[in-house]
Amino acid sequence: MTKSEDQMLDDLFALGRGTAPVPSDDLMARILHDATMARAVEPAPKFSLWAGFRDMVGGWPAVGGLAMAGVTGVWFGIAPPTSVASFASDLIGTSVTVDLFDDTSSFFAEASIDG
Repeated sequence: MTKSEDQMLDDLFALGRGTAPVPSDDLMARILHDATMARAVEPAPKFSLWAGFRDMVGGWPAVGGLAMAGVTGVWFGIAPPTSVASFASDLIGTSVTVDLFDDTSSFFAEASIDG
């Protein structure tokens, strides 16, 4: 009577389960030595001010939101929409205009174009 391939595999696996592999003492000593040396060489974690701020605020999504709010605030400060400008003038009582570029007419005159 011949055994089928499945029965031969079952016998082979049963032999493998019967003897558990045990590493030698020399191998275990080398593994433990490497582990202690790796821990001794491991650099200390560095703390940066930016990483602390990012973690305190709530991570990259919150930093992105703060950046967008800052850019929007600068944009509203430079070129406010008419509704914001009229609300501010109504609130303060007077309209204030600041010209950031004093005399730009000479930049757009045809005489200043070299060519």
